[in-house]
Amino acid sequence: MQSVVFCCALHVGMFIFYLPFLLVSTQNIPTEDEPTGTSTQPTPETTTPLPIGPFSVEILAIHVPPGNGNSIKLVWGGGRDQDKANLTYGIYYGSEEGELEYPKLTTPNLSALIEDLEYCTKYDFAVSVLENNGVEAAKVNPNTIRTVITGIDQLAAPANLTADLEARAQPCLDIKWSSACPNVVHPIGYVVSIFDKKISKYKVITLPKTKRSDLVYRLPVHYGDGYEIRVSTTFPGSKAVGPLDYRVPEPLQPYKLKVTVNQEDAAFLIYWTEPFVPLTIGRYYYQVFVYPGQDLEAPYEKYYVTRPVMVYKGERGEYSFCVNLATNDRKHVSNATKPVYANLNGESYELNATFTETPDR
Repeated sequence: MQSVVFCCALHVGMFIFYLPFLLVSTQNIPTEDEPTGTSTQPTPETTTPLPIGPFSVEILAIHVPPGNGNSIKLVWGGGRDQDKANLTYGIYYGSEEGELEYPKLTTPNLSALIEDLEYCTKYDFAVSVLENNGVEAAKVNPNTIRTVITGIDQLAAPANLTADLEARAQPCLDIKWSSACPNVVHPIGYVVSIFDKKISKYKVITLPKTKRSDLVYRLPVHYGDGYEIRVSTTFPGSKAVGPLDYRVPEPLQPYKLKVTVNQEDAAFLIYWTEPFVPLTIGRYYYQVFVYPGQDLEAPYEKYYVTRPVMVYKGERGEYSFCVNLATNDRKHVSNATKPVYANLNGESYELNATFTETPDR
């Protein structure tokens, strides 16, 4: 029995010993389809390069060159493979819908400067790789379109020049204006030129550069004085907005008289800005004068109010209105405002006329 076990163990051990040699030798046994003495080699995988284009390219950056608000520089980039290829890029841009169907510029570079655009105008930009060396255009992917507003023309005049009085013991005039374009990419300086008509002298104020589009300059003034105001940028040769003529009201004189019309009720709403009234003046009221049509020499109606507003209804369809201030003791009676004409058709404007003598003075 022991001899049988020993023989079995011996055969198993010999099988394990020869197993690696059997595996090695079987790898070199030729098959029927393979000649004897040759070995197989792994076949390398062959890859076919993917065709390039047409496809849209993402714009990475947009720059507005300093001092040149109507130029835009675009910077884009493809993938790593596209950067090594000899590609032609098409640049699409336009300010209206439908202008991105065909490229307006082509370049092999990854950036381009687009010049001679309209100032302060919204443009759409896109870039794509072109087929057949730029012969055939690619369709633009809407997701890659970038929208930009071009910059300001430094030679253009500012806009919306106005002046508002702040009535107080020492009055001030708030001179307000807007930049020629709300898109101020680079800071701009302004020059405010003020001509004092009373002393016939100019005052010029140069303001520091700013990127704000709405600006204000506060000017100390005197009651009864007149000023001529202009504003321009500090850029040499730039145009100025103005002149704006402004006359500061006399002391105690109401100002900014307005008239609106309620056509349904055939009524006129008259309102104005109250002047600065020192406490030493005492109690006061307003006198509202109503003239028929535009005849300031005709007999007028007079109304007394204590607030800077009044509603008037009359038989006529057109009137002229003016207002002044008077104290209860009649020691102080101000000049009247400039007359304002209004009719039931909705027209309302200030008459270019002054009173030689304040009504009911």
